[in-house]
Amino acid sequence: MNYSIIFKMLSLVLGVMAVAFSICAGVSVIYSQVPIEAEAMPAWICVIAFALLLSFAFYLPSRNAPKKLFKKEAMCVVGLGWILASLVGALPYILILNCPFSDAIFEASSGLTTTGSSVFGDFDLIPPSLMFWRCMSHWIGGAGVVVFFVAVLSFLGSGAKIIFSNEASANAGGGLETERIQSWALRILMIYGAISIICLTVFRLCGMGWFDGICHMFSTVSTGGFSVYEDSMAHYDSLLIDWAVVLFMTIGGISFMTLIFFVRGKFDKLRRDEELWTYLAILATVGTAITLMRMEDFASLGAWWHTFSSSVFQTVSLMTTTGFYTEDYQLWKPGTQVLLMMVIIIGGCGGSTSGGLKVWRAIAAFKICRRDVERSFRPHVVRNLRLSGRNVSDESSTDIITYIVLFAMVILASFVVLAILQPELSFAGCVSAVLSSFSNAGPGLNEVAPVDNYGFMSDAGKIFLSIVMIMGRLEIFAIIVLFMPSLWKKFQ
Repeated sequence: MNYSIIFKMLSLVLGVMAVAFSICAGVSVIYSQVPIEAEAMPAWICVIAFALLLSFAFYLPSRNAPKKLFKKEAMCVVGLGWILASLVGALPYILILNCPFSDAIFEASSGLTTTGSSVFGDFDLIPPSLMFWRCMSHWIGGAGVVVFFVAVLSFLGSGAKIIFSNEASANAGGGLETERIQSWALRILMIYGAISIICLTVFRLCGMGWFDGICHMFSTVSTGGFSVYEDSMAHYDSLLIDWAVVLFMTIGGISFMTLIFFVRGKFDKLRRDEELWTYLAILATVGTAITLMRMEDFASLGAWWHTFSSSVFQTVSLMTTTGFYTEDYQLWKPGTQVLLMMVIIIGGCGGSTSGGLKVWRAIAAFKICRRDVERSFRPHVVRNLRLSGRNVSDESSTDIITYIVLFAMVILASFVVLAILQPELSFAGCVSAVLSSFSNAGPGLNEVAPVDNYGFMSDAGKIFLSIVMIMGRLEIFAIIVLFMPSLWKKFQ
């Protein structure tokens, strides 16, 4: 294992965190007249100093590290980078709110993994600068800390592709094989920034203030879900804002590669993009189905439109794994909740800020099953598996099925562990807490319904779900390999 290059990469992760903390300190200055903000500035100075010192401590002994990055170093950087970012990101909660470690690490992990689950029930006690950090951590995590430094460091070469593919969940294809990965990462950041600016502009036009608009922009484009209000988007009671949020949540669930193709006018690629059209079709179908299941009176146009709007909002929010809410879907019919849990599992498109299994894997799994069923009674028929006009190799098919099996095994094991750690949790609450955490969706059912929070859980339960969130964000492998002894063998 080449530890020097790992330390060098981790030092940049800490540098990004220090910059983010500095911005929050600036917000603290702006809101210095707010009483609860008075004690926040010294804490921000301490956090910034700690992040910078730790960054230099990692960088100085590794500044002459070799430029070559192998796969196991890349996987290690991805896993350790997210764990380290979560640990450092927990410091503001500890220093400003005097939170227990379990609460702080849960909130930080939820923010950076764009999960949106929270342990806080009284937002009046949170200073504006810390509220800003909660939402900005979504924005940082949405693009991915790893994508940030892949975009900046050109010396990584082929190693950058390894990091990027593990971080961004990009599916096979696109320009990754023909263009330098750094240029693609920079394009992603440019698209991400442009969407953020447009989203903020729209939110301001819809009536949000600057602070609300910026914080909710952070949470929306990253499909995170943290709000500055305890009742989330229901606070505004505005269909105009609801539909604006629906639009940008939907965009957040689309692959960055697809968005780049759209900006570059490559509409032929969009037309052949099975994942994009399947994603939109699922949103439309499930949103309509939930509307019909909830509709009691078709005679009132106003009631129909309100029911349709809230059904679509909640469908988009959970499928993109954002986690905003306008109504408590815990009060809806059980059939609607089943559909919502289904879309949480599927998630958004590969290479987007959304979590979940990803739509492209669901499509591929369906095609693999259909092909194998046909082979059972027509063994001599040979059919190539194609996805968005591209052939999928047998090796890739095996990888897809392997990941789905591993996805299911981790979720089942997590059910058992959480049930042991939280024996008082109901079955629906346990299942939905694990599904929402692993898919980075946030709210669940029963005890973890959207109007509730995770503050009631034990310290062990919170830390365990923090690990589940990080595993889900990094699609399992980058965390599991950290516990494999072969990873840490002497570098050759």
